[in-house]
Amino acid sequence: MMICIVIPHYDHVPQFHAILPKLVAHQMPLIVVDDGSSEESFTALRRLLDEYANEATLIRQELNRGKGGAVMTGLRAAHKAGFTHALQLDADGQHDTSAIEGFRREAEKNPSYLICGEPKFADDISKLRFFARFITLWFCWLESLSTQIRDAMCGLRVYPLESVVEIIDNNRLGQRMAFDSEILVRAVWDNIPLKFIPVNVRYPEGGKSHFRYLRDNIEISWMHTRLITGMLLRLPALLRRRRVANKKRAPR
Repeated sequence: MMICIVIPHYDHVPQFHAILPKLVAHQMPLIVVDDGSSEESFTALRRLLDEYANEATLIRQELNRGKGGAVMTGLRAAHKAGFTHALQLDADGQHDTSAIEGFRREAEKNPSYLICGEPKFADDISKLRFFARFITLWFCWLESLSTQIRDAMCGLRVYPLESVVEIIDNNRLGQRMAFDSEILVRAVWDNIPLKFIPVNVRYPEGGKSHFRYLRDNIEISWMHTRLITGMLLRLPALLRRRRVANKKRAPR
């Protein structure tokens, strides 16, 4: 297994500066995709990564495409470079970097699986954000006709690149905040097994959200519309798969 870390970045230099030494310590190549940050922020990011030139590759998207667009760029670059797996991690410091080794071990034991973080939140998560995540999860259960997905929005994952890049290349996925949920539903449709690992998630003091209420909610609503339509088109196959799975689980 050849694994790297893919990090989408947009104006998070101070937060990324704090976690970068911890990432390098895991001795996994880094692919950092800057998603149209300001010139000042990109220059600071480039200077920061110059200190780790042997460990990090920096890709810049001149125009901001959103987190999903940056992740897809990074996954395609990792696949093209010959990596078999990529660990996605956010640049804002909300993910516990000490969990990385556990994710890598799970990927080594289950190389065909998409390994996902199941967040354990601190008290700093707002009620609105918590319930919004549950609503998204409920839609994903409906769209996949499955409860395999235990969290749809955590950005700490290990992707098996061969199967996931095929999904990316063959579909028009959401470019922004919709990506994390959509790729899991489509993975279930394609019979890619999922495994969830508990991981501590916090919202760092001074951190900033790039979620734009109107723009991103429109994209997410359109994503769910497309996925429900796709579920209906796949309904016979999904129901048949559920029947087979239920028979296997039934006591003999």
